[in-house]
Amino acid sequence: MVEFILKCIIRDLVYIYREIFWVRECLMTVKSFVVFLFIRWTLRLKNKKQIFFYLGALIGVFCVFLGGMGYLRDNDILKLIAPASLLLLYNKNQENDTILIFFHIPYLIISYGFYRGWYEVATSLVLHALIISCIITVKENIYLSLFISAVVGILFNLIGENSVPGTNELFINPSLITLAAKGLEYYTKNRIYTDFLKPFWITLLCFAYLGSWIFHFIELYL
Repeated sequence: MVEFILKCIIRDLVYIYREIFWVRECLMTVKSFVVFLFIRWTLRLKNKKQIFFYLGALIGVFCVFLGGMGYLRDNDILKLIAPASLLLLYNKNQENDTILIFFHIPYLIISYGFYRGWYEVATSLVLHALIISCIITVKENIYLSLFISAVVGILFNLIGENSVPGTNELFINPSLITLAAKGLEYYTKNRIYTDFLKPFWITLLCFAYLGSWIFHFIELYL
């Protein structure tokens, strides 16, 4: 009898988490806040580079496995990486540039769906090349930078809502865009690319927490 009751409770909790939208979103926001507090605490440690590397890899694993099982939506992953990225970009410590790269490289390697097929990967490379070209063009204009960031955020949410899990990491991967921008910065010795990444991640942070709600209500009333 006790075993039956426990199974019913677990089944109901899983149903609530996966099917009741506002409960799932609120719980995910709480998890995101806990991860953010852990990240702030990690910045005080000596071996923070290694911890950020493993954390990026762990989030990438969550993206692939839990996303495929339906427990994490693509936008949920953005809730985990956006606050950390913003914190590293706005903290005026040169070591944080290296930590940002350590954080995004393992996430990109694990989450990037190169196994989908040559056509999908080729399309992905073309889309990212287009986005990076736009970044090079608009990097000194804050309004155009916000516009490009908003387009990326909208596409990330649209692909996530209408495709199988992991598709938006393939076609619109924020980590790939971030690493490309940092690569351009190191190549040109121009900090203007970091100045672009700040509003870029602010915009993505807004889409991470508000995008799911917006698209949920749009689908609800259409």
